[in-house]
Parts: sequence; structure tokens; C-alpha cells
Amino acid sequence: MRLPCLLLSALAASVAAAEPVLPVEQFFREPVVRSVQLSPDGRHLAFLTTLGTGRVGIALTDVETGKIEPLVATTDENIAFYHWKGSNYLVYGGDFGGNESTALRGIDLQARRVVPLAESFRERYADLADFATVVDWLKFDPNYVLVVGRSGQGTYSGGLYLINVRTGARTKVSGADEPDIEDVQVDHSGALRVRTRLSGNDELHEVRNDAKSLWFAAGRTPAEDASVQYAARWESLGFAADNETLYVLTRGETDTGALRTYRIRSRELGPVLFQSPDGEITDLEMSYDRARLYGVRYVTDRPHYHWFDPQREHLQTVIDNSLPGTFNYVANTSQDEKVLVIVALSDRQAPSYYLLNLRKPEFKLIYQPARAPLQPMQVVTYAARDGLVIHAYLTLPADRQGKRVPFILNPHGGPYGIRDEWGYNSEVQFLASRGYAVLQPNYRGSGGYGLKFLKAGQGEWGRRMQDDLTDAVQWAIAQGIADPERVAICGASYGGYAALAGVTFTPELYRCAVNYVGVSDLAILNRHTFVGGRDTRIYFEKWVGNDLKSMRERSPVNFVERIQVPTLHAYGENDPRVDIDNWKRLKAQLDQFNKPYEFLRVETEGHGFRKEENRILFYRKVETFLATNLRDYPGTVKILPTKVLELPAQETK
Repeated sequence: MRLPCLLLSALAASVAAAEPVLPVEQFFREPVVRSVQLSPDGRHLAFLTTLGTGRVGIALTDVETGKIEPLVATTDENIAFYHWKGSNYLVYGGDFGGNESTALRGIDLQARRVVPLAESFRERYADLADFATVVDWLKFDPNYVLVVGRSGQGTYSGGLYLINVRTGARTKVSGADEPDIEDVQVDHSGALRVRTRLSGNDELHEVRNDAKSLWFAAGRTPAEDASVQYAARWESLGFAADNETLYVLTRGETDTGALRTYRIRSRELGPVLFQSPDGEITDLEMSYDRARLYGVRYVTDRPHYHWFDPQREHLQTVIDNSLPGTFNYVANTSQDEKVLVIVALSDRQAPSYYLLNLRKPEFKLIYQPARAPLQPMQVVTYAARDGLVIHAYLTLPADRQGKRVPFILNPHGGPYGIRDEWGYNSEVQFLASRGYAVLQPNYRGSGGYGLKFLKAGQGEWGRRMQDDLTDAVQWAIAQGIADPERVAICGASYGGYAALAGVTFTPELYRCAVNYVGVSDLAILNRHTFVGGRDTRIYFEKWVGNDLKSMRERSPVNFVERIQVPTLHAYGENDPRVDIDNWKRLKAQLDQFNKPYEFLRVETEGHGFRKEENRILFYRKVETFLATNLRDYPGTVKILPTKVLELPAQETK
């Protein structure tokens, strides 16, 4: 294939000319190649790339000849995803300005004719008749995808539709029009067979024998856990090839979730196929036709496999022996499973892509990013003040040499059910390359550590979840890692909230903070849950807490006068998750109390900056801000006894 030679030679030249300190662009520019997918016949590779335009488009490679050709790109927005529908047709899409409303298009590889399928909102809350969000790509149907959306002018109530990817025509699907339907799933023929429905405050997980049969409950999630996917007591992972057998995860009796089968017609739940006491299942490894369950992928502090199929296990051993030092997985295959795309992951390098062609046989590199002197991600644990064990990842700068260094606490977003994982993280590596130690704690409420650990964070915004972060800093100081006079907290989304909470509720602990699209006011977040419907309101009530007094006491915007250090803030005008009002109110308070701050507000972005130029601009500001206020800071910070809020103690749930 010509692809490796062309791409790698260009990257080699850029690496040779690079400065000793890797530039910001090295970490945050668009990857040359990502999302590599094989056509079902195994003849073509498609991948996302900038195509030299500055915007992400799709390119094609002929597997036999290696010839690369651009397929499609947009002038204003990045293409975010695509999917093969047959071997000569692609459906692709992305949103406009970060509003997370998807535009869908289809394109024929031979005619190169683009077919509009759905539009993206260009104004928030606009009435758009032909919006759509993909629910299921219908892998075995070359003509249709399943979407939730609307159809036709003047139709303002949403519904479930099949879209003909070659004409754009929509056909209504029955079975999802009842109130309080939260989630749906179809079988391989496209028939709606599985759904989750609110009943009272409980969630019923319902199935049916076929598209015309009555629904019945196969599982139930009690109200106390409802509205958070990761706490569901019964979760369908999809149909086997027979369209009668479901693979399901059950939680409750097994804290980290157990894989079982569920036979729909006999209503029989099978025995446990696999359950890890130390981690949770993330993926099923199945044959292309879903007739065979090869194994499962699960994550503890690192990813692992458990295999049921000896031949597939042997193939994995061959792959791993060929690619030592990385975690390797089969991303996708041809329909006959003779051609495979392999992705190789590590903590010190962005993903590499390989092609394994068993028809020849042949093993080739598709793309490998430029190698750089990056740092390993260490697995650590520490005890929170109430004794709960918190897992975290620590990345140290290259020149630490056993001495204390400037330290950055980097809490993840979410917060519930999301977690940091072992692997390449561009932000963490960027910060480590600038001389900072970075700690990523999976505080209580994070996913991957079982239902009990998840529920320990229920209702703990600004409380014990924040305590876990404070305790992480104190641990790093006690371990001789962090310089106590140079500690920062930097995070995005919920992590941005945590950064604001850090400098308002424990202001003596931090030298500076970076808030990236973070919640500043829980009342604003609560207000926007009413746009999302009943399930999001239940989520807020049960998991965040919507008592007015409590929301005020946990909202950093109400305590800006406590901030003692410089802060940096970044927001997207079109953010559909953290409304820009969070920044407007926060900015007014910062100005009122004359607090030093910097900010970046971008009109054409949403929940995180997706355009390369805006992302690079933001991290350049981060680089300068941290160098000035953390790395090169000459002063002292007095470490005082810390607490989060003067609130009544709550028992861990």
C-alpha cells in the first residue's frame, strides 16, 4: 500500500524540523488519519483526514493498489463520523458550530452524488422539520438507517424513522410513540424489539417477540438508580444473529455487571458468561454476522480481553506478538473476516492503524503518528478522607528527577459513569511536556469500578466528589510529588465545575485554575434539564439534587469573592450542555469582585472546541497562563486545613 509511505514520509520531515519542546500543534492539530473503516467487501479503506483543507473530510484507499483519493469534505464544518452502507455507499455527518444537532449526507462512491438526509440546527431551539439523530446504523441493511427526528414541514413532534440513505425518504416506525420512552433497540431486520420506558420513577426494560407483539418487562431499574445509564440493572448489548437472543448486562447482584443471554420467546435469563470483580465490560467481540461471541473486552486500570473462542484468542496472540508494547484490537473487518483493521494503543503514542489481510496473508502499516518523547501513565491509588479507595493516573514530567514539581489536578467530565482510562491523552502529554505532574483521579461517581462506587457519588456534586479531589492534592503533596506552592486544578465540563469549586471552596489550596466549558451555576443547569424532558429532570433530582438552597451552596458562581488566584475560562457560544449563561453570570461576578481572570469565548463552538484553530488557540492560552501563574510563580501559598462546604454531613449511599 502507498498510504504508509506517503503519510509517514511527510510526518518524518515535520518531526525532523520540530523544536526540542514539542509545539502546541503537535498535540492538538487534527490527526492525519483516524476512524479507519473497511468496506464490507474488503476492497476499500475509508478514513477521516484534513485532506490539506484545514477541515476534516473523508478519503479512500484501494486496498490492492494503495491509491489514495479524497472523497468528500465540507467548507465550513468538520465531518465527525461516517458509516459504510454496502460496499459502494457512505453516510456521513457532523454538526454546525458545536450545537450537537447532526447533519446527515449520503454519497455514492461511483457517481459521487451527495444526497441530503438531515439538517443541522444553525440557530438554537429552531423548529427544523428534517433533523435526525442516528439510533442504529442497521449494519445488515444497505438502504436504511434508524433515526429519531421529525419529518416534513409543520411536524414538530419527534418520532422514530427509517431513512432511505439513497433518497432521504422517511418511514415512521411504530412502538416508540408512547410517553416516557427513553431508549430503543432494533433487531437485525430493523424491527423495534427492545425499549426502556419510565413507569412511575422506575425504568422498565421491555422486549417483544416481533414488531407486532405486545411488550413485556424483561428487567427493571428502581427509581433510586433511574436516569443514569451506568446504573441500569438490565442493559441490552444487542441481538445475536438469530434475532431471538439478546446479550445483556445485569447489575445489582454483581456490582461490576455480569454478561448473560436473554431468550426473548422463553423469557429466560441465562447463567453468567463473564464477570470481572475488578472492572467492567466495555465491548463484545463478535463475528461479523453476530453468530458467534468470540469474547469480551473489559477495563480495570488497563484494558483486557476474556476469550471464549480459541481460534480468535490465537489470532489475538499473533497480533499482540507482532505489535508488542501496545493494546491492540480489531476495529472492523470485511464481511468474510479475511481483511481486518487493527488499532494499536499506548499511553505514549496516539493510535496507529494496521491492515491484516488473511487472503494473502499480509500485515501492513496503514498509519503511525510521529513518535515523540512522551511520558508513561502510572496507575496509583489513594484513600479519600472517609476511607474510600480512589484510583487515579499519574503522569510525571521527564525532568522531575525525584524532586517536587508544579502539579496539575485534572478531573474528568461527566461526572457519572464517565472515567479516565489508560491510554494516550493529548492534553495530559502536553502538560507533562511543559514540566507539570498531572493527576487524573477517578473520583466517586466515576464509571468502571462497579455500581456501589458509582452510587457513592450520587448527590455529591461539590461535596464528597470535591473532597476526593482535595484529598488527591494532599496525597500528591504527602508523596513528595507536588510542590505545595504550585498546584493548579484544570478541567472541562464537570471538570470545569470542579476547578471552579476548587478555587472557591478550597481557595487556599490552588495557585491558579483553568475552567473549560464548566458549570458555574447549578440553577442554570437545572433550568435546562426541563428542555430535555422528564428523564433528565429525574436525573437532576436523584443524582445532582435540585433543592434550591443546596444548589446555591454548591454553585461556585455564588462564592466568587473567595477566589484568591488567577483563573482562565473558555466557553462555546452554542454549547447545548453547559449553557453560555454559566459564563455570563460568572463573568459578571468576577468583574464585580475585581478578580484577575482571562477568558476565551468562541461563537462557533459548543461543548469543547472542535475546530483545530480554536483548539490550538485555547491551549496556547493555557500554556502561557500556566507558565506565568504556576510553573514560574515565585511566591508562596499557605496550605490551611481544608474543607469543602459548611453543609450537614451525608452518609455515603
